[in-house]
Amino acid sequence: MSRHVKDLFSQTTIYGIGLFANKAISFVLLPLYTYYFAPAELGVYNIVQSVWLFVILIYLYGQETAFIKFFIDAENEDERKSIYSTTLLMLIVTSLVFSAVLYFLSAPLAGLFKFENPQTGLKLVKILGLLLFTDTLFRFPLLLIRAELKAASYLYLTLLSVFVNIIANFLLIVYLKTGVEGIFYSYIISCVVTFIAGLAVTGRYLGLTFSFEKAKRLVAYGNKFIYIGLFILLIDVSDRFFLKYFFNEDVVGIYSANYRLASVMSLLVAAFRFSWTPYFLNLEKNPENRKMISEIFTYLVFAGLLMFLVFSFFTAPVVKISFGKFSLLDPRYQGGLVIVPIVLLAYFFSGMYSAMSVAPFYANKTGELFFVTFFGFVINTFLNFILIPKYIMTGAALSTLFTYLFMLIYLYVRSLKIYRIEFETARILIISGFAAISYFIYLLAASYFDNINLIIISILITALYIFILNLTKAIKLTTVKSIFIKRT
Repeated sequence: MSRHVKDLFSQTTIYGIGLFANKAISFVLLPLYTYYFAPAELGVYNIVQSVWLFVILIYLYGQETAFIKFFIDAENEDERKSIYSTTLLMLIVTSLVFSAVLYFLSAPLAGLFKFENPQTGLKLVKILGLLLFTDTLFRFPLLLIRAELKAASYLYLTLLSVFVNIIANFLLIVYLKTGVEGIFYSYIISCVVTFIAGLAVTGRYLGLTFSFEKAKRLVAYGNKFIYIGLFILLIDVSDRFFLKYFFNEDVVGIYSANYRLASVMSLLVAAFRFSWTPYFLNLEKNPENRKMISEIFTYLVFAGLLMFLVFSFFTAPVVKISFGKFSLLDPRYQGGLVIVPIVLLAYFFSGMYSAMSVAPFYANKTGELFFVTFFGFVINTFLNFILIPKYIMTGAALSTLFTYLFMLIYLYVRSLKIYRIEFETARILIISGFAAISYFIYLLAASYFDNINLIIISILITALYIFILNLTKAIKLTTVKSIFIKRT
């Protein structure tokens, strides 16, 4: 293994840890939220959060990708200072304008969602303007640190943000009784603290210079990255709005709380996506890249399905364990646990779709990614209309699962034509087949055994799954062990 690949893995692993820590907040704080807030309150929060995730793409208008590209390509430090200052000043102005518009239009915007508590909904929409402003700016010192490959600094700042966010949540919700607004205020506080710390770390690039020429180039380059992100985001969050439209905020709250339980898988997928693109781009000129990617994909399937089994087996029994009147998932929300395995599998297909995106990049046909996300969005919208009225939360989760399965199959078929990679089909089928059998055995056991015994049986099933795959040589545990030792 070359030193370059080792260094790359070290960098992306640290970034993945930082991303994992940042995304894990929603899972860590779930017991707090479900204990202090009723389902309807969490439903309102999740609706506004979904708007937040959508509108932030407009606030950023592709500048994350554009900034990294131009900053890395800069020929000297003065040019990098100019790019950094231009980006920050440009975003300060545009974000202020966007937030002012959002604030003054908050009443009609809140009215569009027909909140059951209009006052709370209006207040959260107003707070959202401040949140989006801080959320936009705090990202860019972190992006500069990534561009300079200072992974340790990136990790420290991310952990600072996580720590401040968690402490603020407990102070505002438990002690100051701020209600669901405390979740937003906590994030704003963490953004401000992290932004100030980030400016201190990146201080040598700070200045008051602004280049209209660079600003135009940044905007022109960044715009092309908005649309794919919008379609993916709509696929991920639109089901909440359909549930609100067809049912009520209680259903949205229960669905979102259980969706968060499955988000552990999304954290792993997000960390993989964060590191995968630079990794496979470094393999592009390697004549053995097809073979290497094929083997990597096999082990990704194994890792993804193993995580699916583990989280499917243990999530429900663990969150049902009670400590007096307190449990990890309040009984009011446990009716939604049925969606957890479906969402886990949807995240698995999402990760495999991301892995398959190597072909459009190698073939210089990234337009394929636009088409597959657009068609995915159309299919997801249709499925939400058809499945949610009949199957409620299960229908919403199935819509996401079928969408990502379609996107994976579509990209695989296109990949055969634009950049053919001979995947290890036999090994993948064995891994997938035994995963399906293992899950079926678990379902049978779940109908006969109580929580504690089910946990023990689940451990045995997981161990047996790994043993059989090693025995059939679908995977090699020695290979997994050697990769772990080499890369840590």
